[in-house]
Amino acid sequence: MNCENQIRRERTAIARFRHSKPVQVALAHGLIDGGTSVFDYGCGRGEDISHLKAKGIEAEGWDPHYWPRSLIKSADVVNLGYVLNVIEDPAERASTLTRAFSLAKRALVVSVRVDHALESGIEFSDGCLTSRGSFQKLYRQEEFREYLEQVLGRRPQMASLGIAYVFKDDLLESSFLASVANRRIETSSTIATEQFSQDAVAKEFLKRMEELGRPPLPEEFVAYAELSERFGSSFRIEKLARRLLSPEGLADKRNKIREDILTYIAMMRLQGLKPVPFRSLPPQLRADLKMLWPSYSAALREGEGFLFQIGKPELVRIACQEAPIGKKLSDDLYVHRSAEDQLGALLRLLIFAGKQIVGEPEYNVLKISTDGRKVSFLQYQDFDTNAHPELLYGLRVYLPRADYSIRDYSSSLNPPILHRKETLVDSLYPNYGSFCDLTEQESRLGLLSRSDIGTRNAWSALLAEKNLAITGHQLHGIAASQAPKTDHSKCRTENPTD
Repeated sequence: MNCENQIRRERTAIARFRHSKPVQVALAHGLIDGGTSVFDYGCGRGEDISHLKAKGIEAEGWDPHYWPRSLIKSADVVNLGYVLNVIEDPAERASTLTRAFSLAKRALVVSVRVDHALESGIEFSDGCLTSRGSFQKLYRQEEFREYLEQVLGRRPQMASLGIAYVFKDDLLESSFLASVANRRIETSSTIATEQFSQDAVAKEFLKRMEELGRPPLPEEFVAYAELSERFGSSFRIEKLARRLLSPEGLADKRNKIREDILTYIAMMRLQGLKPVPFRSLPPQLRADLKMLWPSYSAALREGEGFLFQIGKPELVRIACQEAPIGKKLSDDLYVHRSAEDQLGALLRLLIFAGKQIVGEPEYNVLKISTDGRKVSFLQYQDFDTNAHPELLYGLRVYLPRADYSIRDYSSSLNPPILHRKETLVDSLYPNYGSFCDLTEQESRLGLLSRSDIGTRNAWSALLAEKNLAITGHQLHGIAASQAPKTDHSKCRTENPTD
């Protein structure tokens, strides 16, 4: 085949150093797991195949240059990784895409290079020729989405920049969306709660708390010092215990499930998918629907109404103001990724809408505009260890026009920096206390009241002016030694605006 010969020529010239990212993303989303068979169509040297087999996943592949004798066969998931970029003839490109999709029983994972300008190249066909004489077709994200839908006749799910999933039918796509809607990032709070519930000493503490009807004082629980050594301050221990014993816990859980289902229904409508028949839904989802609504149709009506809320700025603004966590400014809400699942359903739907445009980017901080028009995915360097981490890049998604922009600060001499980290995370987040201590010291010394401290150079100049220095999360200097310690239980009593 001509397209296979084209792949062969380009495989010889170009080393595919990013080919494993699509598979890693598919693994993270649960699209590929231990019960999934995978075929890598254009597998290069087969690194993905080796990686999957090491995880106990059935995987095979074919490549015209490295694995030409392998059989081309069907599989649950087929990976077409960075192949379309190197086929210069549009007809052959479409033929390759169609062939790969025909091999997939459940879904095709397809990836292309996007948003990366080549250092040098001349226009050729609908792409360009590099200085090495190899062809490269670069895509914009929206162009990539439209191309897949045009050739395959199915709307893709954008998994990341340049990575998409195309499902074989609506039911498979709906099941994937259901898993996304119910997927929870494993946060520090959920991990700590699980550890607390399994700890022998903590179990005794919970029994004592039930007897007293309140958290026992240190003198009322013999092993309090041991418990504190394992789980931290009394404030943190009480919060963990209340999570497990609160009578409102079950109601909160049901409300969370309800929000997840509404988000799932809205996701389907946002994708233009028809509702899946009730009998075809996953068993757990059917059980939850019966628990929370009088009928499936009632849930669908509420979910569709919920979808239209993302277009109402006043409702988004209220959702941002009422968010239980985050740094709330006049126009934006900042939240660490670990606390994303604590946001309300409307804000999580906005995040999902943004990911439908750019997929699942790498980020550790979310920024949501209070008018609901923009969602930004921000990556700060060394968030946990740097007192004021620097912004590496920001991916801003403009929801009304389904567009995005990228700002790269990795080479900047004066990048933006972050203050008040404790406002972005849950109080159970590692080093939360250290974050609070530093912010309290900086606030009492008047450092955070200035409006010109948002960049590295300006902040460094201010510290130098005050003869202050920061090591880890400790502020050093004569003035710093006079700042009092922080009461972590009161750390969120104020809503910072700087």
